[in-house]
Amino acid sequence: MTQDDARGIPAEAAQAVGGRKTIWVFTPSRTDSADLEFILVQRQALIQDAVERVRESALTEHKHHLLFVGPRGCGKTHLVTLIVSRLSQDETLADRLRIAWLSEDETCTTLLELIVKIHTALGKRYPNEYQDNSLDEAYDLKPDAALELVTRRLLSALGPRTLLVVTENLDALFEGLGDIGQKKLRAFIQENPKLSIVATAQRLVEDLSNRASPFFGFFQTEHLKTLNVDEANELLQKIAQLQGKDSVVEFLATSRGRSRVRALHHLSGGNHRIYIVLSQFITRDSIDALLGPFMKMADELTPYYQERIRWLPPLQRKIVEYLCSCEGTVSVKEIAKRLFTSPQTISSQLQDLREKGYVEANPRGRESLYEISEPLMRICIEVKDNQRLQPLRLLVDFLRVWYDDKELKTRLGEMVPASEAASYFSSAILRNDAEGNLRQQIILNDFQMSLPDKIGPVQSNRLLQDLRALPESAALAMQLWAEGKSAEAYQCFDELLSEQIDQSIRDGLCNQVARALFNRGLTHGQAGETQRETGDYTAVIGLAGAPVEHVARALVNRGAAYFNQGRLRESQLDFEALIGDMRSPLETVVYAQLALAELHFSEGRWREGFQAVENGLTRGETTQPPYRESAADLVGVVFSGGLGAEGRRDKVNELLRRYALHNALPTLGEAVVKHIGKVFRAGQPFPSADNLEGWAATWEQAAQSLPDFSLAIRLLRTGVDYVKAGGKDPGILLTLTGTERAIVEQSLGLS
Repeated sequence: MTQDDARGIPAEAAQAVGGRKTIWVFTPSRTDSADLEFILVQRQALIQDAVERVRESALTEHKHHLLFVGPRGCGKTHLVTLIVSRLSQDETLADRLRIAWLSEDETCTTLLELIVKIHTALGKRYPNEYQDNSLDEAYDLKPDAALELVTRRLLSALGPRTLLVVTENLDALFEGLGDIGQKKLRAFIQENPKLSIVATAQRLVEDLSNRASPFFGFFQTEHLKTLNVDEANELLQKIAQLQGKDSVVEFLATSRGRSRVRALHHLSGGNHRIYIVLSQFITRDSIDALLGPFMKMADELTPYYQERIRWLPPLQRKIVEYLCSCEGTVSVKEIAKRLFTSPQTISSQLQDLREKGYVEANPRGRESLYEISEPLMRICIEVKDNQRLQPLRLLVDFLRVWYDDKELKTRLGEMVPASEAASYFSSAILRNDAEGNLRQQIILNDFQMSLPDKIGPVQSNRLLQDLRALPESAALAMQLWAEGKSAEAYQCFDELLSEQIDQSIRDGLCNQVARALFNRGLTHGQAGETQRETGDYTAVIGLAGAPVEHVARALVNRGAAYFNQGRLRESQLDFEALIGDMRSPLETVVYAQLALAELHFSEGRWREGFQAVENGLTRGETTQPPYRESAADLVGVVFSGGLGAEGRRDKVNELLRRYALHNALPTLGEAVVKHIGKVFRAGQPFPSADNLEGWAATWEQAAQSLPDFSLAIRLLRTGVDYVKAGGKDPGILLTLTGTERAIVEQSLGLS
């Protein structure tokens, strides 16, 4: 989205974002319509609906009147431009619709003046039908006669067609017409049902919302939403793509890029115009490319916002000015304190300001925190009060969000000393030194807001203190994880670990390189990126001087990854290499032995498999207490190995014998219960009832002489019966004691 059309702004106000493409910052109607379509976000359905309604107005007797309400900079002109563009390209409407797009900010105090403006707009678009001199004689007539003449000429040239009047700042137009002019316009529309209106307004003024006003309930009204974080990121990516900035597109798609847009969102308030202006800097290399258009924007808008504030009663004006000076949200109590009045008084005034569209409330627990609803108002007030020409705060904060401390200092060193750009980077560095990393603060505040209500303020504050000690990417990953965005969290961790790897390599810290590579491999594995996972493990294994424990863990994890990929020969070689290295840590050796047993089982090499089980259990007994690895996967291979009843019984008996010999029956019992829970959690279709019953019966028969395994059998039987019932009979679980039931419920994923 771009922003409101400001016809009359000189050509130098138009800013090229980069390359050949130009996105006009203040006059999007001058931007190529194809480019506007390309960068459109959020409002595709809204525009399509508007076009369809106008088409119906042109092709039927049913006329629609549309009003889009939103503050300056929210993309109203972009919206209107595309509506007009699509209608103009519709060949079925070529002789059914005429479009009069009125110039913005023109004052009309009478219906006569408005009709003349409509005729003039039609003349610019359809010069053969609406000649400029056709109304000359009206200027010699009295107002009533002139109105009758221009109306007749307008309707005559229109013929059977529908007239679409497009007007921006409808609130200002109605203010100029006054009550009498509005009533005459409403009567004109009723008497000549050929009109359809598409209008925009910055706010829903009394002329539109008062039940006694002529146009109350007349328009189908849509309140335009600001951009959310994802939409803002999409907009910036589209602008970069339009300019051929592939590297910027790629960066914005990363978790780091998204984190910067997330932080930037707090500065912009989701305002389209600010994103359009800031996008120029994102796609350029110099802040000089940003300062010009940004200052131009602030300069153009300052008089408007000053006038809006002057409209307010004194106390409301003071509230707005105070909120403009604040960097974040503020409580009612704090506003009252600063303005030397009571919270009750401030609360009532804030309610009125909310209705007028000046402020918005952000609930936090039992209280509401307030801020200015239009960030552009804050900027313009700062410009007005900025007598010492200090760098604009929002622009400084933008730099603090977009660059880390090292990048800020590097870029400052490349600038001309005492230049305007250098002053902005210096301010950003000083504020980060004094107040901390702004981007991380914003991310952590978002994370705090996402915490469950059951986490009280004390625990929340302690958690945030811990997170502030982490790198920014880790803090972002925590937030993404809390939001349920696991894939993005994994990517964020991946980038953090990649940074650690690069830095450790530069510092010559082999131990840290190995650790970071291994952790990144884990992250890739969790994200399902198996090739990158095994690549990182391979790098650890081949890293000269890597600690033995990291190499051992990398071998066992790569072997497991190969196994899951069906690369069984490579998997076996990794497990055997680990087992054969006497320096390998005990736990990795035991894991590798049982993993090797699973591999042999899966290929039907049962003798080799049981020997690997024996070796693992024997090795695990060399410590006190003995080290046991989970056998759930081993049990799963026996269950799904395609064995007949006799084959199953033999293998179950052998497992029980081996684990009993090494006093490890509790480990096997736990594995059996975990396995049936895994079967249930995998969801339907469940194994057949006969298959499940045969499985339970096999274990019951094999363990008859093993009283130490009786609890496991009881839990297995209950789990099997529950799965056979499709999980629809919770009464089955009630046959167990509370403690036993909790174990089964946890295994089934019910607790």
